[in-house]
Amino acid sequence: MFSSCCCFFPAIINQRISETIRKKEIKTNEVKGVIGSLYTRWGRSTCPTGSVYLFDGFVAGVYYDYPGGGVNYLCLPKDPIWADGNRTARFPGSIHGNEYQTSNSYANIWNHLSDHEAPCAVCQANGPTMMIPARKVCYDGWRLEYHGYLMTIYCSHEGSKEYLCVDAEATAAQGSSPRNENGALFYFVKPACGSLKCPPYDENKILVCVVCIRAQ
Repeated sequence: MFSSCCCFFPAIINQRISETIRKKEIKTNEVKGVIGSLYTRWGRSTCPTGSVYLFDGFVAGVYYDYPGGGVNYLCLPKDPIWADGNRTARFPGSIHGNEYQTSNSYANIWNHLSDHEAPCAVCQANGPTMMIPARKVCYDGWRLEYHGYLMTIYCSHEGSKEYLCVDAEATAAQGSSPRNENGALFYFVKPACGSLKCPPYDENKILVCVVCIRAQ
């Protein structure tokens, strides 16, 4: 009787160890399946092949010459949901649509987009992503999501804005018009030589950019 119990308990222990290992493997695989990152594709309303489309909308931010307000651009969805009731504010901040400012850039690109509003899309990649300025090719171990031009607000405007990578195949937003209504603006970016060394940089050239995802 004693010997049979000695054989029985190791079997139970081994079974429980196997079940624990199997559960950990399932959890690990579940985590592997959801690991990724979110990024915004500026200038387009779709996501690159291989990334999951979440929503698209309109680029927006504080008016270009306001000294106050947010410093980042946002991708506002096309289907806003408002607070319950007639909620308002007496002294509000404000957010404005975006326009490409490309007709006077001397870059000879995107003249057809000047004063049009820019679209955007929020995408989910299946790995970590990063934006690299001043490159149109990813480093080893990373693969291309999209490449484009580095853009921000004009340097002498009151408002400050972040630098964004706007898709090289940029389009106008749905319902856009060429009316010059300003707002949160997009300008090309050129290096300023001095503390930024030239070479390798060149103050006569606009900067490109690339959005990359970690290769699996």
